[in-house]
Order: sequence, then C-alpha cells, then structure tokens
Amino acid sequence: MLEYPSLNRTALVVNPLKPYWDWANNIKDGIPIGEKQYTPTEMDTTVYLIPDLDPALVQKHIEEIYLEIFEDELNAWWIKEEDWPKERTYEVFKKWFEVRIAPLVYDTSDGDLTKE
Repeated sequence: MLEYPSLNRTALVVNPLKPYWDWANNIKDGIPIGEKQYTPTEMDTTVYLIPDLDPALVQKHIEEIYLEIFEDELNAWWIKEEDWPKERTYEVFKKWFEVRIAPLVYDTSDGDLTKE
C-alpha cells in the first residue's frame, strides 16, 4: 500500500450552481443570449485550500472568506465587475455555489508544491 503525505489543509470544493450559469448566459458579451447554453461541467470545479481547522470552525471560516471566493469565481468567468451581480451576500453565495468540504488532503505527486 502506498502512503501519500497528507497536507495540513482542508479543501473546499466549489461548484457553480444554476444561478451562476443563468448569470453567465445573460452577460452581454457580443454573443446573442439565445445562442449561449453554458452549463456545468466537471472542469468548472475549483478547489480552495484553507487552514486545517477543527471541523466545528470550518463553516465560520467559509463565512469569513466567502466574498473572496465569490468574486474569484465571477472573475474567472467575466472580468468586468460592473456586470457582476450587485448583491453578493453569504445567502446569495450559498444559492450560487455548492461548497463541499474535504478535510483530508493527500499529495500524490513526487514534485514540490509551488505557489503561483
């Protein structure tokens, strides 16, 4: 059995939900709205590493950083902030994104971790 080193991080796996795709399909980007049919794929998942927290504190941490994640996800699709939704509360975030928590993170690569 191979033993991979664990990382002292918790992973947040973020997937856009229907409101995100509705927004993406309605951006005025030169493509006729009726021709856009953006839908979720597995390639639209983002993983954010957060500190290795006690499970009871993870939700509080998400509430503290949700706006950064929300804006990062919007920016990944469309950089014009004036077209982003004006209301970006935590309640809206929860409607736009599914966030799954993975408390165990293993490094299966032989290469060094690099921050970019």
